[in-house]
Amino acid sequence: MWTLFKLAFRNIFRFKRRTFITLSAISVGLGLLILSICLMNGVDKQSISNIINCQTSHIKIFKAGYFEKREELPMDITIKDPDRIRSLLKDVPGILGTESRVLFGAGLIKGMDELPCLGVAIDPLVDPGLFIIKESLVEGTWLEPDDTKMLVGKSLAKDIGLAVDDLVTVRLITSTGKEDFSWNAVDLEIKGIFDSGHPTVDKQRIIIPLEQARESLSLDSQVTEIVVRLNSDDDKTIATAQTRIKEILKTLEDPYEVVTWKDLAGMFLTISKMKTRNSGMIIFIMLLIASMGIINTMLMSVLERTREIGMFSAMGMKKSEIMTLFILEGGFIGAVGALLGCILGGLASWYFEVHGWSIVAWGETFQKMSESIYPVKDAFYADLTMDVLVMTFLFGVAISVLASFYPARKAAKLNPIEALRHI
Repeated sequence: MWTLFKLAFRNIFRFKRRTFITLSAISVGLGLLILSICLMNGVDKQSISNIINCQTSHIKIFKAGYFEKREELPMDITIKDPDRIRSLLKDVPGILGTESRVLFGAGLIKGMDELPCLGVAIDPLVDPGLFIIKESLVEGTWLEPDDTKMLVGKSLAKDIGLAVDDLVTVRLITSTGKEDFSWNAVDLEIKGIFDSGHPTVDKQRIIIPLEQARESLSLDSQVTEIVVRLNSDDDKTIATAQTRIKEILKTLEDPYEVVTWKDLAGMFLTISKMKTRNSGMIIFIMLLIASMGIINTMLMSVLERTREIGMFSAMGMKKSEIMTLFILEGGFIGAVGALLGCILGGLASWYFEVHGWSIVAWGETFQKMSESIYPVKDAFYADLTMDVLVMTFLFGVAISVLASFYPARKAAKLNPIEALRHI
């Protein structure tokens, strides 16, 4: 067996040009595969982080019936005693914090211009422990509980031409029903502008103190939702906490709905699943190309070494040993090519993990299209992990060995006498 290893190793370097071409095809193909996987994983990781940290947190609690009508932002399906619920959840394992909030339809009015937006009423003392909006302030300062001021997203401020200290009229919509439409208007000063990295949040949201919203919307102590922050993004942790919260809320008189960020981000998850299927096709095509390169190389080797194969047979080498020799050659080429591919793909992925792949550089059209699909702004960042490198290396070696079977079988079937006569 050791003799076969030495022969296979020597044969790789006997035909340097062909070996180099095959190695290049394998390494470039697998390198691009690694980069593609890392970029796709990175975009998913960014998207999930932005959804949880800027938009939904891990879990939301609604009054029964609100979730189905959440797009309408109904003001008549509210949680009447949020403080009691929050106190019941205080000691649940895995929960870092909870917050009472109100979501409402709104419009920003400046002169003759009005832009529709989503209003979010928060507790300024609690919110920084659950979301990253305070950390995302690029101008101005954070809200105080008794402020009659607001925060706006950077993109929204740019669209309507707003700056810190501007006084703006805000139309707060208290009902979305066609027959029961009502609204209230208040003048609020802009205290800060945030840039969270979530395009929808930055373009469509205004944030005001919870007490200001309750007064303007005549909600008393009611809220439309309670958000729950956990100590982990792990699916199992979220599912366990969701089950526990449901059990606690069943003891209360009013019925409630407990949903996770996945329930609230259905469109993103649908796109992510479609992307996973498409990425599987890309992987298959890349592996097919690499396989064709190896098969072609090994078949050429069989044709060029027909006399040599005949001599091996005449000297008593078994068919199984000839097959093993060619499979070892394919395996060596695949291992070296996969290793080079991992190095190339790893370096490229590391670069994009550190510096990112600029969305802006591809033009406004591409930027708008990407932002409509993924909750990510400015740049995509790769997510390089050892698992991707190891699995790609093993795939590269395995596909190389499998691709060598047909040429090896063809070599083993050659008639020794006819092979020796071959010129």
